[in-house]
Amino acid sequence: MRSPVLVSRTLERARLRGALEALGEGRGGLWVLRGDPGIGKSRLATAVAAEAADRGLEVLSGRAVPSGTPTPLRPLSEALLGWLRTHEVPDDRLLAPYLPTLARLAPQLGPVAPDGVSSVMLLGEGLLRLARTVAAPGMVLVIEDLHWADPETLALVEYLGDNTGEVPLLVLATSRLHESPVANELVSALERRRSAETVDLLPMADDDIAAMARACLDAEPSGEVVAWLQKYSAGYPLFVEEMLADLSDAGLLEGPLPVLVPRPFARSVEGRLAEVGPAAREVATAAAMLGPEFDWRLVAEALGLSDTDVAGALRELRDQRLVVAVPPDRFVFRHALTREAVPAGLLAPERARLAGVLAAALAGRSTDSADDHHQLAELFEAAGDDARAVELWLATARDAIDRGALVSAREAIGRALERCTPGSELESRAREAEVEVHALAGDVPRALEAGERLTEELADDPGRLAAVRLRLARALLAGGRWDEAEAMLDAAAGHDPVQAHVLAARLALGREDDLAAAERASAALAAVGEDRPEIACEAWEVLGRATRARDHVAGEEAFEAGYRLAEAEDLPLWRCRLLAALGGLDLAARRPTEDRLMAARRVALDVGAIAVAARIEIDLNLVRIRYLDLDDAMAAVDNAITMMDRLRLPELPTAYLLRAATHGLAGRTDAMEADVATAGTMPMDEALRLVGIPGHIRSFVALGHGRYDEARAQLATAMEYHRRTPSMPFSLRGFWALLETAVGDDGGAAAREEVRTGPQANSPHNAFALRYADAIALGRAGASAEAERVFADAEWGLPGREPWPELHARLLVATAAARDGWGTPEPWFRHCLDGLVGYGLTEAASGCRVAMREAGFAVPRKAAGAQRVPTHLQRLGVTAREHDVLGLVAEGLQNKQIADRLYLSVRTVETHVARLLQRTGCADRSELAAHLEAPTA
Repeated sequence: MRSPVLVSRTLERARLRGALEALGEGRGGLWVLRGDPGIGKSRLATAVAAEAADRGLEVLSGRAVPSGTPTPLRPLSEALLGWLRTHEVPDDRLLAPYLPTLARLAPQLGPVAPDGVSSVMLLGEGLLRLARTVAAPGMVLVIEDLHWADPETLALVEYLGDNTGEVPLLVLATSRLHESPVANELVSALERRRSAETVDLLPMADDDIAAMARACLDAEPSGEVVAWLQKYSAGYPLFVEEMLADLSDAGLLEGPLPVLVPRPFARSVEGRLAEVGPAAREVATAAAMLGPEFDWRLVAEALGLSDTDVAGALRELRDQRLVVAVPPDRFVFRHALTREAVPAGLLAPERARLAGVLAAALAGRSTDSADDHHQLAELFEAAGDDARAVELWLATARDAIDRGALVSAREAIGRALERCTPGSELESRAREAEVEVHALAGDVPRALEAGERLTEELADDPGRLAAVRLRLARALLAGGRWDEAEAMLDAAAGHDPVQAHVLAARLALGREDDLAAAERASAALAAVGEDRPEIACEAWEVLGRATRARDHVAGEEAFEAGYRLAEAEDLPLWRCRLLAALGGLDLAARRPTEDRLMAARRVALDVGAIAVAARIEIDLNLVRIRYLDLDDAMAAVDNAITMMDRLRLPELPTAYLLRAATHGLAGRTDAMEADVATAGTMPMDEALRLVGIPGHIRSFVALGHGRYDEARAQLATAMEYHRRTPSMPFSLRGFWALLETAVGDDGGAAAREEVRTGPQANSPHNAFALRYADAIALGRAGASAEAERVFADAEWGLPGREPWPELHARLLVATAAARDGWGTPEPWFRHCLDGLVGYGLTEAASGCRVAMREAGFAVPRKAAGAQRVPTHLQRLGVTAREHDVLGLVAEGLQNKQIADRLYLSVRTVETHVARLLQRTGCADRSELAAHLEAPTA
């Protein structure tokens, strides 16, 4: 590992850099870096000293050390002696009178002057003269650990602070805030009279801790390691280094992470505890067993102490910087490591005794909250009362399940199973909870494994057996095992009718009977009570999925209703599932975004809903292939395949098909066909095989490469089967109508009518393609003005990057408009060509050039100008020609002047400006100039 490293401290270094620059103008000063041990004072001082040396400044450095009888002026002697090893004292008449005084610090300077009351003042003046006479433009004197300095050193620092303003000497001292009242009082006095500047170092932010971990390891640490450091290092650079070193030595950088208290920190806590009385030490130890924050009244009750005794103990602990008061009446340890270090030396009997009395006190006042259950479970476990601990771990798990916090629930169940007696009633209850958690998480193999043994054990308890069967039915539904799930639901009939309604609705949805699914979900919503919001959330989710294929808006309304309920009831599992469903609807937008999907994935991973996270990866792939961000798209679908394969989820063939599409768009035909073949060997819904493969995979890839006849044929095949299974979402219905109209043999009237009156007509992606088709049909019929109006209506401005399918849709319109004599097809062609070249769709760009020549328009000789468009503008879809226009707009030119400069028509310039406003989201052209420069964030 690299050590030591300096990250962050940007503002502090900027201030100190200004002090170094002032030395060149003959102005010095005293700067004091203050903070706790390990906060990074020394490494910052070292970095500043190195920068000073790089600037050609002379650097002297010394430190004070802790001692009962400190050596007078030790830091100054060390600094001057070290400097004199490689330097000669200047032969200067102004410095000569002070050499005998400076000889107190360095005997090689000659005879030592006799001591006197003015010695400190003369020493200070001698150092000031030395700074004036050295050949360098200035001098930096570093004094480390001022808090341990002797009185003479402090007096000398005071003199220098008062007199360096007009001398090129920068004194840089480090000092601990709470170590020496004398040093603190001196610095405060100097600061009040403006003779010193202070830099108070605070703990590092989380991002800086992550950066420091990368620097120390010279590699990318795992997210678990970073989170662990952020929790336990307190933001102290020294602790980060120590903890990483301990992890590395123990070989734990890739494994489960224990709490490792850095050795220097542990010694510091031990030393501070040694300074307090026995009562305070016992209060600290008991409080540490309660957690980072504690109720002092509970500690007093458990230990049998009076309020006065506890108050005195807490005062001692506060004075030793171990605890901090939190209004109105609670206390916390200064940070997580303090809480871990305080009880580290307890023997097992002492720990058990304290845990027992604390548990008894807490149990007597318990409010039956989730936090109480968890804390009591910890205490009874530490006290050795396994039966009480297991009961409380199960209560903790139930609390977590009700909130949808599946990771916490799984951990609590694991703790319970560790303490259960094999074959006991408690173990059986823990297994029931385990089945439920795995089923909710979508971990089908683990749920079925845990439930298989239970169904045998509960044969004589029909109520509990039925509850387990419902949980197993949920797992089977997650695994796409419809017949087994139905049998399990039948076996549990009558036990929980409301939950049975929801699971039956999910079964109908899996069998693509969206009408029955909507009916059963609605029945569940009508029957569910206010005390079961998680059932209502699931019903809303199923209802949204059942209706979205026919009515996009109704599906969104159902998802939003469920999401609002999950938010109100604080149900993170259902919040992430419904947010993921809403994010899935974003795929149908003309400008699909991944914001809601990314937020849902974060929540899913946090709560342990890995099946939900896997499905979200599929949707993220769909967003990214619309913008040809193929590397990110491939990463997302690879993640989905890995998770779905482990969980044996029924969506696995879908993931392989989407990876096939990703390969196809990248031009990797063999890899595409291999993934299609792999998906074909797996159990797959007939609708996915007959509609998804031709309609969402082969047609999409053909469209991307501009092979319109092939895309039309594949979509026609998909539509033939889609009419039998209208419940399957099919976002390319509008493109089918557009291709039938643009390149079909019969004008596409029937196709347009079928889309207009069929399912998903109000889906934005279908609706805009249908309007493009309407415009082509009107233009062909000679209704030029109406064609232009319909096309303009479909073209309403949208900010952000334009997905490549829209370029193809516009290219079809441009080709038809040029043929039928309406609109302004030439700038439309140019826009499409620029966009296709920018996306790297060379085959489609060649087809665009051919269409332009056939229409009689000049083809730009060089359309690869996207290479000179800055990356941040490429992401917005800005073409090379639009970038040219943007530059001239930024210069203040008007449209006519831009047209003359670029040899364009004024109308074409107007189109480019309109596109720029649309892509950037600017309100007017005066805001456009700011987009020439890349964002600095």
